[in-house]
Amino acid sequence: MPIKSVIRLTEIINAILKFQYFPNQWKTAIVAPILKPGKNPRDPSSYRSISLLSSLSKIAEAVILKRLTEATEEQLIPFQFGFRKNLSTVQQLLRITEVICEGMGEGWDTGAVFPDIAKAFDRVWTDGLVYKLIELRVPGNIIRLIATYIRRRIFAVRVRNSLSSEHAIAAGIVQGSKVGPYLFNIYVNDIPSPRTCQTKICLFADDTAVMSTGASDHVMTFLNDYLDQLGRWLIRWKVQVNSDK
Repeated sequence: MPIKSVIRLTEIINAILKFQYFPNQWKTAIVAPILKPGKNPRDPSSYRSISLLSSLSKIAEAVILKRLTEATEEQLIPFQFGFRKNLSTVQQLLRITEVICEGMGEGWDTGAVFPDIAKAFDRVWTDGLVYKLIELRVPGNIIRLIATYIRRRIFAVRVRNSLSSEHAIAAGIVQGSKVGPYLFNIYVNDIPSPRTCQTKICLFADDTAVMSTGASDHVMTFLNDYLDQLGRWLIRWKVQVNSDK
């Protein structure tokens, strides 16, 4: 990139941070539908949507993400391993394996439930997300910037050389963005903690495992108790579980 362009982009990003305003011109996503293997091409649900964003917006997002992470990383729940530095799916799987193996060593049973959140990123309640940023005591300038970043976004669908009309996005975090996955972590950060040490929850973004270890006649009681807690939280924050899965 030419040096003049770099200087201009730096000035724009500094202005975004100063005025806590994300440009509307960078909030349009071009959605490209990709057919899932072996699926019926005539069925709309057979396609996986890929959201294409402005390259300039992603550069600005990297700066925003750095500031947001600095303000919140130490407040995130320890059992969330998704999109966090030095944490991975492998480490979360090892954690699950250790729980099961330790239980077996003590002669205990382990039961697990794997709730599937339906369209997790697409249905995030944006006003609820802003509220949770406030609850985490994120600096006001970052909250105002994030609020303009997630609101009034639009998309258009591209199929080959044809582009649809634009449509408003009423809910959800930005698909294909750098900031979106981390904002989802913040949205689920107040998920209920288990009341007993026999029950553990494991998260990788929206992938969830609830595990209880103990005597066989107690495991289901522990699981049902936590699922009652979780159900109330899901209703309050407008999160839906995919019952088919």
